[in-house]
Amino acid sequence: MAAMKVDKPTDWTDLEEVAAKMLVPGVTPQQVTDYYNTWAKSGYDVKIAQECSRPQTILGDQLKELFPKNREKYSVLDVGAGTGITGQHLRQIGFLTIDALEPSPEMLRVAREKKVYRNAYSCYLTCEPSEIPAASYDAAVLVGVVGHGHLPCAAFEEMARLVKQGGYIVNCMRKAYLHEIPEYIQNWEPMIARLEKEGKWKVVKMESYENHFIGKDGLLTVFHVC
Repeated sequence: MAAMKVDKPTDWTDLEEVAAKMLVPGVTPQQVTDYYNTWAKSGYDVKIAQECSRPQTILGDQLKELFPKNREKYSVLDVGAGTGITGQHLRQIGFLTIDALEPSPEMLRVAREKKVYRNAYSCYLTCEPSEIPAASYDAAVLVGVVGHGHLPCAAFEEMARLVKQGGYIVNCMRKAYLHEIPEYIQNWEPMIARLEKEGKWKVVKMESYENHFIGKDGLLTVFHVC
């Protein structure tokens, strides 16, 4: 079956147009990656930093609560790192050991230029074990990585493998996606319950917040890895 056609926006700085044409049901991960490769060269870094700061603030406040002191001693994996905006925020609040994971080569190129990352992995995160060793990080963080054609639900289980016992997975996402993306509708809640039952993590927080992206509500989820 042929992949659906995805139109490019006429104005890459118009976030509503970009979202309307990219964040659509049926889009494939490769199409999303191709989209981001172009967007990385078309003003993504400046526009997202200017207009999508709310989830970065939510993430930062949560991490400061989870790691109240000596943040320079902890290691963090920035999942779906994009152009490194989250990495910059992590550095600003005191984290020094930060790795990036991003499937878009052009996004990762921009992220590397910020010089906030120790390592940069150009790959997708899926249910399969990645090249990264188990228990490598004190936290894995995600901002805006859940979406149509983006991060598969099962990748959260791989994150639980990558984070050390006692560490955290902190995710800021668009709330509506839990009720719009078929994979998340079917698998999100059962996966959370299964990993709790298996003793792999505990739910710390699921909290809504306003203005995650272009006026849409967000959801903060925090998992404590066991």
